[in-house]
Amino acid sequence: MRSRRSISDIVAVVLLIVIAIAAAVIIYMWLSGLIGGIHTSTSATQVKLEITGAKVTYISNTGYNVTAYLYNPPGSPSTSITLGELVFTNGTVICTNSSSNTPPLVVTPSPIAPSSTATVKFVCKASRLPAGTPVEIVLFTTEGVQVTYTASTS
Repeated sequence: MRSRRSISDIVAVVLLIVIAIAAAVIIYMWLSGLIGGIHTSTSATQVKLEITGAKVTYISNTGYNVTAYLYNPPGSPSTSITLGELVFTNGTVICTNSSSNTPPLVVTPSPIAPSSTATVKFVCKASRLPAGTPVEIVLFTTEGVQVTYTASTS
């Protein structure tokens, strides 16, 4: 009788370990997004917009003319740019420009279709920085995706 009791104890311990591992796997899959999806038609994780180049040029009495060249790769949904910022590399905002500000944020073409390029232009009213100062151009899409590019002032 004693030997049967020890076998049932071992089986019980093994079953508890298997149940704990199965629960951990299910929780991991749920947290990583494999089970259950994001219930929006365009997920922010799907937008893969890239800034391929940029210019930050100082114009007296105006501030900085910021021009960014974008590429929306295949498989990424159409998107639009809603906000442009010029920031120092430490994250301090120099200026912000949105489509509601004057002068407006200009995106050509808008929306940006997959497999196409676009140009974003905005004016940053800020005092002159020394030429060659590294700054970041930060653009935000309608889905809330932030795209960043580092350039130097001229």
